[in-house]
Amino acid sequence: MEKVLRALAAAGGAVLSFATGIPPIMGLLVGVMTIDLVTGILCGAMGRSQKTDTGGLSSRAAFEGLLRKCMILLVVLLAVLLDLAVQTEAGVQFSAVSGATCLWFIASEGVSILENASRMGLPIPGVLTRALDIVRAAGEDGEKKNG
Repeated sequence: MEKVLRALAAAGGAVLSFATGIPPIMGLLVGVMTIDLVTGILCGAMGRSQKTDTGGLSSRAAFEGLLRKCMILLVVLLAVLLDLAVQTEAGVQFSAVSGATCLWFIASEGVSILENASRMGLPIPGVLTRALDIVRAAGEDGEKKNG
């Protein structure tokens, strides 16, 4: 029993260390991803999901959404590793790839949140839609410059 408690304490410490050490933009991304997941579940609970024929909740759809969120985090990890490679080779602070990647996914998740809110019957403020368009354009401009 003591070994299990030690393992749980070590795992909890590792998660807490990771969560407090991530850059703010990545924390924002995780927050937006969480909101998107919750709003998707709420849409299903209200019978307004587009993921199922009935519009209701689906454990498969929720699981697939969670897998997509995990893939987003893996893509961001790839971007962070690319930034680290540039930092190591050039000897300069560089986080443009991971920053642009996070911004692009934040905008994408934000649009999904607005779509979910709209399906639930909420009016969407134009200023919010425009702000997401600006973030998305900034991510696409970075993509064009680097591509």
